[in-house]
Amino acid sequence: MIEQKGFKPYPAGVLPNGFIYPANYLQLANCTKTIQSDEYFQWWFLDSTTEGAKLSYSLRNNKIKDFNLVPFAQNSEWMAYFDGDDCSGDPRVIVADITDLPFHMIFKNFNEWLPKAE
Repeated sequence: MIEQKGFKPYPAGVLPNGFIYPANYLQLANCTKTIQSDEYFQWWFLDSTTEGAKLSYSLRNNKIKDFNLVPFAQNSEWMAYFDGDDCSGDPRVIVADITDLPFHMIFKNFNEWLPKAE
């Protein structure tokens, strides 16, 4: 488990036009206690104010062709992204092994990804 008190999502000004974060993701941004109680949860959520998160965002579309990626979490060599072209407020999640690109998995949404990440 990686301890994290909260994190700042990327601001609207840098996100793809019309992209809306899922509500459950925004709730976690304020308080990650619900997942921190899970000793097996090994992902950490990117805080947009850090240099690492800024670098992840700048490299986001070099990862997998045909996706407008919005990075949000990492677990070692694995990165989780939202589908930045989805403006529904319930975007798909694309998870990629950044050491084995273009290999990736697609989840219906954040709510499907989170329990599998745990």
